[in-house]
Amino acid sequence: MASKQPAASAALQAMFKLFAHGDRVLAQNSDGKLIDIGAVETKGDRYAVRLDVDPLDLQPSQSVEAALRAVSSQLTFDYLDGLFTSEGPVEFHGDLHALPHVEWRLDEPLPREFTDGRPPHIF
Repeated sequence: MASKQPAASAALQAMFKLFAHGDRVLAQNSDGKLIDIGAVETKGDRYAVRLDVDPLDLQPSQSVEAALRAVSSQLTFDYLDGLFTSEGPVEFHGDLHALPHVEWRLDEPLPREFTDGRPPHIF
């Protein structure tokens, strides 16, 4: 009897968005929750994103959107999921999509029933 294995295309993915709102960086998850995760810093005519939790060492970019793309490429599902679990929502009044922003998808860890069922760590 063949075991049930998830198809490669059945991977769970979550959509995330980053927005530059003034000098702050807002993140939104697929549930629509919006949180403040960092700052946009201007260095001359270049821009960099500084995260409030576990800052990354990234080179400044030529545009705010490029700075958001650079930081989004370094973020993991677990990091963002932890922030969305621990941080309270922020209020925003206006059109989020009128702000500089990026959207991307991250693979979610598969639920245990789709894996071999063993705990991830043995103590």
